[in-house]
Amino acid sequence: MKENSTSVDSSGLSLLFQRLDAGLSRIVSTIRKYKFALAAFLLPFTVRAIPEVIAGPYPIGWDTIAFYVPNTLDMAAGKMSVLGIMGSAPLMYAFVVPIYLLTKISPILLFKVIGPLLFGGLCWSVFRFCEKRLGLSVRSAFLSVLFLSLYFVSLRVAWDAYQAELGLTLFILGLTVAGEPGSVGRSTTTKLAFFLFAVLANQLVGVLVVGTVILETLSSRRVGSLRHNLSRLAPIALFGAVVYATLHPSTGPGVSVLGGSFAPLNIAYNTAFLVYAFGPILPLVLIGGFLGARSLYSAWIVVCATGVLISTLPGQVFQDIGYRWVLLLSIPILIAAAQGYQKLSARAAGLDSKQWLHVLQLGVPLALVISAGMYSTIEVASVPYFSLFLGNVPSSLLQSSVPLSDSAYVVQAMQWLETSMPSSSVLITHEAFYGWARAYLSSDKTTINSLLNSPSSQLDMTTGYRHVFTVWWVPGSGWFSPTFPNGASIATTFGDIAVYEYR
Repeated sequence: MKENSTSVDSSGLSLLFQRLDAGLSRIVSTIRKYKFALAAFLLPFTVRAIPEVIAGPYPIGWDTIAFYVPNTLDMAAGKMSVLGIMGSAPLMYAFVVPIYLLTKISPILLFKVIGPLLFGGLCWSVFRFCEKRLGLSVRSAFLSVLFLSLYFVSLRVAWDAYQAELGLTLFILGLTVAGEPGSVGRSTTTKLAFFLFAVLANQLVGVLVVGTVILETLSSRRVGSLRHNLSRLAPIALFGAVVYATLHPSTGPGVSVLGGSFAPLNIAYNTAFLVYAFGPILPLVLIGGFLGARSLYSAWIVVCATGVLISTLPGQVFQDIGYRWVLLLSIPILIAAAQGYQKLSARAAGLDSKQWLHVLQLGVPLALVISAGMYSTIEVASVPYFSLFLGNVPSSLLQSSVPLSDSAYVVQAMQWLETSMPSSSVLITHEAFYGWARAYLSSDKTTINSLLNSPSSQLDMTTGYRHVFTVWWVPGSGWFSPTFPNGASIATTFGDIAVYEYR
C-alpha cells in the first residue's frame, strides 16, 4: 500500500511539474511573440515613472495638482454639477473618482501612478497604429515609440496633459480600426466608440475627432446608409454638448469665446514655438515624410494648423491654447522623424555610405537618451534649450506648480495651517498653491482660488472672516513675483515658503 501511495504521489507531482513547465513555456512563447508590443508599453512607462520615483510623495505636473486633484475631490464630494463634470472632460474622472472613493488613497498618489500608465498606453497605441494601419514592421513601429518615449515635447505632454494623453490614445485606436465603407460593421462600431470616448476625454482631441469625421465624410465617394451617416454625426453631437458644458457659466469662472482684442503676434509666437519644438528633428521629419499615408494625418495637421491660426482671434478659448495645438502635432511628426532616421540608417549600412551617416546613426539615439535622462532626473534646467519657452514647456519634469525643492515646505505650510488656523478663517491661494491646499487641508477649511492673480485680488470675498491667510514664497524667492501678496505679513516660514496673514 505504501509503495502504491508513493507511486501515485510521484505521478501526481510529475504531472504537476509538466503542467507548470507547459504553462511557463506558453508564457515565454507569448512574451517572445509580443515582445515589441510589450516593450512599446514598458519603455515609456519606465521613462515617465523615473521622475515620479525621484519626486517621492510629491506631485509633478502643473495640471496634476492645480486641476486634477481639486476636481477629483469636488466630484467625490458631490460639489460639481452635471454640466461642470461634462465641461471638465469627464472620462478620466470616471475611473479616478470611483477608485478614490473605494480606496481613499490620496489623489496625489493616484495621479502619480496614472501618469506613467497613460504614457505607456499612448505609446502602445502608436505602436499598434504604425503596425496595423501604416503597415510598418514591428521594429519600425517600435522605433516610433522610441522617439516618442525620449523626445522632450512628447515628454512634456506626458508631464501633466493626462486628459489629452487619454484622448489621443483613444483617437489613435479609433484611427487604427479600419471600418468598412458604407456599412456599420463591427469595426465601424468600435471606431465610433473610440471616437466618442476620445471626445469625452479631452476637448482639443475632440476637435481632432470632429475634423477627422468631417474630412472622411467629405472625401467618401459613397453616400452610405442612413445608419452609417448618423453614426458619423454622433461624435459631432457629443462634442457640441461638451463645448456647451465647457463654456456654460455655471461650471466656474468659464472660458470666454468672445471679448478682448486680436492678437496677431500669437501666430508668430506659436510658429516660433513650433520651430523650437521640432527644429532639432526637422531634417529627419523631411526625410521621413508621412509614409504615403497623408490622408491619415491630413485632418490632424489641418486642425492643429487652424488652431494656431485662430489663436489671433479675441477670446481666451482661442488665444491661451495656441501652443497646445503644437504639442498635439508631436505624434505624427515624431513618427515621421523615426522613419527618417530609419532611412538614414539604411543608407549608413550601404557599402558607399558616408562617415557622417554613421555619426548620425549613433548620435541621434544617443542624443535622445541623454536629453531625456537629464530632462527626467535633474531638477534645475539641465539643458538651457529647455528653458526657452517656460510658459509652454517646463525646464525639468521634476516640477509641479512649484519647484520640487519647495514641495516639502509647501506641505509643511499646509500642515501648519491645518492645526493653527483659528475659527472664522479663510485661506486665499494662487492657482500654484490651490491644489496643495485642497489635498492637505481638511474639507472644513475654506479655500478661495485666486487663479493666476494675486491672492490680494480676492480680499473683497473675505469680508465675513476674521482671519485671512495665504501661502507664498518668502520675499526674493519663487515664481510669479508680480502676484506677491501685498498688505500681508509673514506668520511663519518653512524654507522658501511662507504663510502670510492679511488680518
